[in-house]
Amino acid sequence: MRAHLLLTAAAVLGAALTAAAADGTLVSVQENAAGAYVVTARFRTGEAPEIARAVLTDYVNIPRFMPDIRASEVVQRQDGLVRVNQEAVSEYMFFSKRVHLSLDVEEGLQTIRFRDRCNRSFHVYEGAWTLTPRENGTELTYELVAKPAFSVPGFIIRKLLNRDARVMLERLQAEMAARGAGTTTAR
Repeated sequence: MRAHLLLTAAAVLGAALTAAAADGTLVSVQENAAGAYVVTARFRTGEAPEIARAVLTDYVNIPRFMPDIRASEVVQRQDGLVRVNQEAVSEYMFFSKRVHLSLDVEEGLQTIRFRDRCNRSFHVYEGAWTLTPRENGTELTYELVAKPAFSVPGFIIRKLLNRDARVMLERLQAEMAARGAGTTTAR
């Protein structure tokens, strides 16, 4: 996933970047009063919630279907909490940034919450996936609050977050469909 989650936010100096695709995918990026970016996204898949959840929690294989994530390693599992270390690279025009995350992930049945604990790349990086069973599939909602620890112009980070969220959703939809069909996507 694009910086898994760089995926990771936010009211563009008061204006929201929002777009809806023909398939019902919705992505919004806004900057909040604290200077963090808030990404909200929603899409539907024709796959059952179990398949969608299996893709979202397949941390070790994320680099296979999210090539911008260069490494993703589960370092600890304990009492419903998973610690996942990830490294990703995001590029936009002349801007390239290597991102490091150490995510604490709480895997609930319908909600998967995550928060970065290393603070190397972000002062704040936390969010959640919510899976809602629907007739003929699953609706997924993604929320991320991200405040970079590096300096980058606001218009660039907004474009990056918007683009990365869209790419992430497309790749997740493809992986979910492939698993639903009994196949997996190639890298």
